Amino acid sequence: MYCDAHLHLVGLEQYEPGFALRALPFDWRGAVVSHNPEEFLQSEVLRANLPSTIAGFGIHPQEPDMRHADFLSTLCEQRKVDFIGEAGFDFFGDGPLRSRSSEAMHLQLEAFLFQVHLSAYTQLPLVIHIRKATDVIMAYGRELRRLPSIIFHCWPGRLEEAQMILKKGINAYFSFGTPLLRDSRHAIESLVGLPTSRILSETDAPWQRPHGAEYTSLEHITDVVEKMSSVLNMSSEELRHELAVNFSAAYLHC
Repeated sequence: MYCDAHLHLVGLEQYEPGFALRALPFDWRGAVVSHNPEEFLQSEVLRANLPSTIAGFGIHPQEPDMRHADFLSTLCEQRKVDFIGEAGFDFFGDGPLRSRSSEAMHLQLEAFLFQVHLSAYTQLPLVIHIRKATDVIMAYGRELRRLPSIIFHCWPGRLEEAQMILKKGINAYFSFGTPLLRDSRHAIESLVGLPTSRILSETDAPWQRPHGAEYTSLEHITDVVEKMSSVLNMSSEELRHELAVNFSAAYLHC
């Protein structure tokens, strides 16, 4: 079985209409994210044809719109989502909400802490998106220790940062995707240095496309896992088993 720890169904449908109706040539499960109510409802329609998926909803740091807070709270209360996120910080850019301005920090922090507290209250896992903000996350170790689990989507940090997060007693998992196919130095370093019990695989489909591809498809999970297998010097079968166990532990606590 292949496990995709992070994908966007509505975005993928725009690139590949009808993809959800076509069977994949391998056993598969995936964690689906949405970031506004309309996207969530559209995603749920697509998920009806993908019973091997779990659903999440989050207030994304690139659009930290707290008007979605009540919608997210209701989804959690009614157990219509299996996890919260993606939440976090994104300072990779020069726009007013994508730089380390006081306004961006305030808005992203408000959305982040709301979701952290909601995760602690509901005991639902939290998916974290960070770019140029690992130091900010580090400041909230006490809060993050209270969460059932944290999944760092497409981990962008260094190995020593990941190790520091684990040393803080945070139940963290680190997901790796298509940057590995571009031989990202930090991704490879982290993948090799982390315990295999703490790693996940993802596509982020349809985003972060591999070189030469128009978009990232669900099938690209095989390329990601094969790259991980090569880097770790593990058989594909052994690694896929480990990733499936980790997926269940991170998202489903089993």
